[in-house]
Amino acid sequence: MARAHLGDDSVIVARRHGNPDGPRVVFTHGCGFAADLYWPFLSLLAVEFDVVVYDLRSHGWNEPSDLRLHNMPTLADDNIRVLEAVNNAFGAKPAFGVYHSLSTMVVLMHEQQSPTFAGLVLFDPPIYPPGAGLDEMETVCQGLAVAARRRQRRFESPDELLAMLARAPAFSLVPEPTLALFAEVTLRPSPDGGYELRCPPEHEAQLFEWYFGHSMQTLELLEDITIPIRVVGADPTLEFSFLPSTDLSTLSDLDYDFVPNLTHLLPLEAPERCASLTMEFVRRHSSIAQPHP
Repeated sequence: MARAHLGDDSVIVARRHGNPDGPRVVFTHGCGFAADLYWPFLSLLAVEFDVVVYDLRSHGWNEPSDLRLHNMPTLADDNIRVLEAVNNAFGAKPAFGVYHSLSTMVVLMHEQQSPTFAGLVLFDPPIYPPGAGLDEMETVCQGLAVAARRRQRRFESPDELLAMLARAPAFSLVPEPTLALFAEVTLRPSPDGGYELRCPPEHEAQLFEWYFGHSMQTLELLEDITIPIRVVGADPTLEFSFLPSTDLSTLSDLDYDFVPNLTHLLPLEAPERCASLTMEFVRRHSSIAQPHP
């Protein structure tokens, strides 16, 4: 494991899986989730690649940190420190970032500030072509923040959360074993008995509030980033479950595709398809990637 010490003395623990001699892939998750939730997807990458996974601050393996630091600039700085710790612990070599949802914005901010990666695979990022209406995105992010603050934070058992997920329309395309994994990895035993969410609802909500403002800067960030980027979107013709997806085919600088009939949760809904798209990109670009100094 690699331990990244953050600016406020919080710690993020990065874990290594798979083939240490293969191309390195670094992964983290969407807001309110946990990296281990994506194991059906990550396990396919680990057959061939050197896979390093970690959780955003106050998520997953990490203890909750100061709410005042839950913002996008702090997460970008965290990301830089995590990659430094990964190189120190496991040895430096070219790394491909694989990120989903809110964390795609984090890694773009990171890469613009401190070029680190050989390439990026971004699952359903907040990228909007010029002229795209953002009113819907703002409404959705504010709605997600309100919903997060109201979220039930304590459960008698993981089965109680699993039952809730199984009834939720937003998770209707996620396989049942992955829903069970969700209940397992996003809860921790509570000192008062039962279980509680690993990511406190107010922390999740605040990140959604920050997310919208920074998503408007995505195209500006991309102008300063020169590495290859593959964007894998949800089906833009579907009614979105969490965040609206956009057809990015008009942006010629991006290696863009979308997966039909999948929503914003596509790495959870179709891990095999998402892994195939990731592996093809990493194989193609790892042959020309140079060791990072």
